Amino acid sequence: MKRIAIIGGGISGLSAAFALEKHRLAGAPLEYVLFESTARLGGVLVTERVDGCLVEAGPDSFLTEKPWASDLCREVGLGDQLIGSNDADRKTYILVKGRLVAIPDGLMFMVPTKITPTVLSPLFSARAKMRMAREWFHPPRKADADETVASFVERHYGSEMVDRLADPLLSGVYGGEASELSVRAVLPRFAEMEATHGSLGRAMLAARKKIAFASKAPARPLFTSLKDGMQQMVDA
Repeated sequence: MKRIAIIGGGISGLSAAFALEKHRLAGAPLEYVLFESTARLGGVLVTERVDGCLVEAGPDSFLTEKPWASDLCREVGLGDQLIGSNDADRKTYILVKGRLVAIPDGLMFMVPTKITPTVLSPLFSARAKMRMAREWFHPPRKADADETVASFVERHYGSEMVDRLADPLLSGVYGGEASELSVRAVLPRFAEMEATHGSLGRAMLAARKKIAFASKAPARPLFTSLKDGMQQMVDA
């Protein structure tokens, strides 16, 4: 009989246990034990209610284009709880020097696709805006090895973009820092864009034009979450 240890009861560990349990019930000769050092399961997925408001202490959503989280939610009976982001009205704010600053229109994660809103935005310094302009001339580069998101973003846009966009945005989806996340795992499309176009800005505009030409169907929501919070996945 195969004996398996699962280290950590976050969503990855719970998903592994869920998959193994299906194999065990189907007759596979295995047993498993999940080890968790804290008093609760779920890792960084924590949902709280504060003064009648639903507050996510960790990741607040997952990317719609990656279907596995949605599939898992449906499998554990949460299909009717799935909700998409209202991208037309959605505003994201970054805390900069004690005040909230809105992410400018046309910014696709960290890639500016509209010049005027980015130039006028107080979110970035003049030096960072110059780096964004130079990024359009970034040569194609096919990486021989993986690297962190922080390293990747810094090569294209500088350290300010890591601090003010990559870290806060990624923590909202992955619950981790850019210096600890793999580009190939988290942003594989960006790695492909760098290899084919060099500049992420030019690649993003080319991709948007191609999508607009190919289909007139309404775009899917960028993010998907659960009505009563992401901890529903853990509890289910």
